[in-house]
Parts: sequence; structure tokens; C-alpha cells
Amino acid sequence: MRIALPKEVVTACHLLAEHHKQAFVVGGGIRDLILGSFPQDWDLATDARPQEVEEIFTRAGFKVIPTGIRFGTVTVFISGFPVEITTFRVESSYHDFRRPSKVYFVEGIEEDLARRDFTINALAYDPIRSVFCDPFDGRRDLLKGIIRAVGDPEERFSEDPLRMMRGVRLAAELGFHLEDRTKHGIVRNAELICRVSAERIRDELSRTLLALHFMKGLQLLTSTGLLFLIIPELREGWLFSQYHPSHQYPVLEHTLEAMRYTPSSLEVRLAVLLHDIAKPRCFSRGEDGRGHFYGHEKMGARMAEQILRRLRYNTQMIKRVSVLVREHMLDLKMGPAGMRRLIARVGRDLIEELLVVREADFLAHSRELVLRYLVDFEQFCEKLRKIIREENTFEMRDLAIDGTDVLAVLGCRPGPIVGRILKKLWNEVLDDPARNTREYLLPRIREIAEELGWKGDF
Repeated sequence: MRIALPKEVVTACHLLAEHHKQAFVVGGGIRDLILGSFPQDWDLATDARPQEVEEIFTRAGFKVIPTGIRFGTVTVFISGFPVEITTFRVESSYHDFRRPSKVYFVEGIEEDLARRDFTINALAYDPIRSVFCDPFDGRRDLLKGIIRAVGDPEERFSEDPLRMMRGVRLAAELGFHLEDRTKHGIVRNAELICRVSAERIRDELSRTLLALHFMKGLQLLTSTGLLFLIIPELREGWLFSQYHPSHQYPVLEHTLEAMRYTPSSLEVRLAVLLHDIAKPRCFSRGEDGRGHFYGHEKMGARMAEQILRRLRYNTQMIKRVSVLVREHMLDLKMGPAGMRRLIARVGRDLIEELLVVREADFLAHSRELVLRYLVDFEQFCEKLRKIIREENTFEMRDLAIDGTDVLAVLGCRPGPIVGRILKKLWNEVLDDPARNTREYLLPRIREIAEELGWKGDF
């Protein structure tokens, strides 16, 4: 079987072969080619030692960077095209659950493949001889759609616990299923994920949420227990009945059902995943026995911020997701003034994402509620979009007056009263934008100060 490879990769293999060294294309690159997609990264494995690789390619005039020479890896640039070349190796114990304590170089590709995570990644192809090396039947697993650990799953996962999340992510990206022993190995070792850095967990979680078969990924994260270790707050909603006719699912099941209706947007999917995170903590029951979750959106926004900070998401993502969680309980009966306030709170650029979050939440309710309010929701969306199209975004800094005017009218020193008055005036202008004139606002400063009980010298 001959596989078409980029000419730069073939050039690297030929150059190694000319120096009587083995050269195999390995890992995800071969996997992706067999599946019919083009790899983003190219990795070679060779019996040449790192110093030999550096010497061979430097003499041939190529740029060489010792990116991980301690572990036998150098990166070669051929016509600007990066190819990562690693010496055949085996590894000893993983002292930090990520990197091996020691690396031993070996002579054969089979030994090198034995240290890899999953059989579909333990593939090697020699383009010079057009020969595959597949000691763990990775091609068979690719054809069957199976994610199977190389050797003993528990040993692989104890070496680097992130492999458990990587297996789930691969299943989500490829639509494969986890082989039974591999899945059981994840269940038995799930708590080791707590030894992995938040940044690495975040990256795998994000890739899983954006995968083509992301629902499969979420189901696997839940069934293996990984989800509850990554975001333990979600466990509180597991089997938590909502005791309300508009809800046909417990809290967590409702959340997962809502995820089905989300587009491929990380901030939207994070927001929907966390939108009801505070419901169990805000639960109460009325005299009629129905469940209520008063204020869960506000508490949920605070919890979402804490969770995303813990997972080391960037500040912008944390802010946007928290806003989406805080505002997801849209009142479909709000009028134009309420809609202007909503736009001001959320920001014009986040309104469409908020509507998507609300729609996903809405569609995961009972069929009767969806049928009853679907038209109302569509009408609400159209009215909100009409305001956005026809009116300018209005923020407090757009008021026709500012804090200096408040100080001048009241003859007072700077203090909290200034901000309180400006906020009141801003709300009045949101009710009626025509009020944003100095003629209207200046007289209102003193009136509002009196309403607020200000005791200064008028």
C-alpha cells in the first residue's frame, strides 16, 4: 500500500535513508491519512540519534531546532515546512504523570510503537519501501471504529492520565467507540486526572466540545466519571429532579439535552454546559409542590466564572460565558426599554450568542412548553434584532452629561452619589432615548438626589 505524502516529508525520509538510517512516518499523521483527512503535523521516527539527525540535516542546508532533544526530538524545516523527527525510544516511569523520568533509545520501531497511547496512533509507515509497521492492529481498529489502548490500559493511563481525556476526545472527533477494557481502565483510573495541569485538561475539554461528535464525547466524559472530576459542580445536578411540569429531565440530563441544540462555538457550548450549574443550590418548592430555582442564573454566573478560572480559560472567554449564563433567563414579555437594557448589559456583539443559548435551553424543556412558547420566542428575537438594527448601542458614557455636571449641579465632592445618579439617568434614557439631552438631564440631577435622600448642601 502506497500513501501519498508531502514532498518535504519524503525528502526527509530519503535523506535519512541515504545515511543508512531508518525513517518512518508515525502517529496521528498516518492515522489521518488512512481516514482520508490531511494531517496538520508530521512526525518521523528514526534509529538515528538526535545528534546524528542534527548533523545530517544541517550539512544538507536545512534549519534544525532541538525542540526536545532530551527526549530525542528535533524539528527540521524543509522549505519552511516543519517535520518533527524523534529517535526510536522507550520510556521509564512518569514522575510527573506526563513526562518520562528517563528515555532510552532503541534500535527497532516496534519497541517505539509499544510506548504509544492508542493502537490507532501506534502506526508507522516507511515511504521508501512502502511498508507498514502495525504490531497492535491499529489499521483494523481504524476500520472498526475502535479506540483501544496499546497494551495494558491502566498502565498507559497511569503514565499520563491525560490520555484518558485524549481517548474520549478522539472518540468525539472520529465518531469511534471506546473498547471495553480501555473504557474500564478509564473508569478505574479516572481520579488520576486530578494530577494533570488545568491547562492540559482545558485544551482537551475544549477540543472535545468542538468535535464533530461532541455529544458522544460528553456522554463518555459522564459515564467514565471524568466530567465530575473536571467540573465537580455538575455532579450536583445528576438525577436532581426539577419537580416542574415544564421540565421533563433532571438538571444534568436537561443540560446535556440542551447541548444537542448548540452550534460549534466554544463559548456557547461552555455557557450551555454551565447555564444551570447553580440550580441544585437554589432549589426550593412552593406550596403546590413545584420546584423553583430563584436566582440560579446569577449564582450560576459566579460559579461559571470560578470554574473557568480554575480551568485557566482566558479572561475574555470567562467574561463572555459568565454573561451568557447570567442573562440566559430571558423574559419574553420585556418591552423595548427592557430590550435596550439587555443590549446594554450583554453587549451588542454577544446578543446572538445569548439567543442561541436561550433557544438551546428552551428546546430541552418539555414538548408542551416548547410548542406553547416557540412563536413567542421567535417574535421576541425579531423585536430584539429590530432594535439592534435600527438603534445605536447606548452605554452610560453616551449620556449627554457626565460626572462633572453632577458635581457642578450639586456643588458636592466626588462620591458614590455621583454614580448612583448617573445610573438612574441612564435607565431613564434607556426607557426613552429622546430624553438624552442636557435640557432634560440637568434638572433631573437635583430631583434624583432628593429622591435618593442626599443630605448635601443644595
